[in-house]
Amino acid sequence: MKILLVEDDEQYAEALEQVLTDKQHYRVEAVADGEMAWQAIKSSAYDLIVLDIMLPKLDGISLCRRLRSNGYMTPVLMLTAKDASAIASWG
Repeated sequence: MKILLVEDDEQYAEALEQVLTDKQHYRVEAVADGEMAWQAIKSSAYDLIVLDIMLPKLDGISLCRRLRSNGYMTPVLMLTAKDASAIASWG
């Protein structure tokens, strides 16, 4: 399985990538912002996108909307440190 990890916190991204590659044996490509993720998605196929909501340049919600409006149906797992009320305001 090939996973795109989109996370701007370098330590968190490294920890996630290590678990996914070493323990689960997935192929992981990590990028640090939404625009880099968009470019990666346009140039390569992924089985899963692990996407932080709070990202520089293009936030996770906007990136997910862009994906769906452009016909990309890759499953997306959203990550956030925000509470439920903060997420509801993105609606």
